[in-house]
Amino acid sequence: MAIFSTHLLNSLNGSHASNVEIIIYKIYGMDRTIFLKAFTDEGGRMHKELNLSKDDCDSNFEMIIKTGNCFDNNDNNIISEISIKFKMKDPQKKYHMPIIFSPNGYSVWWSN
Repeated sequence: MAIFSTHLLNSLNGSHASNVEIIIYKIYGMDRTIFLKAFTDEGGRMHKELNLSKDDCDSNFEMIIKTGNCFDNNDNNIISEISIKFKMKDPQKKYHMPIIFSPNGYSVWWSN
């Protein structure tokens, strides 16, 4: 079983980004379907166990993180959502992608 997780941190004040919507799309050939839909918890984390099929392991994925309402002054936000494309080739691996973000930028890395 694979594990997919992320941790969202506000770079302006170091707080955890809670209750942020995350949608992961599976992209296989010309098909794009919702694979996972969730919200971050109070600690800014989302953690899911996944049973990845061979088709899943051969697919691309896109994670959309709805960050537009995470900051008080939404009118000055340049980034309304974060989009990250990735693969999950190993059905037994842990995929962890922490993200530090502000109204105008973000940084993401892969960690296991």
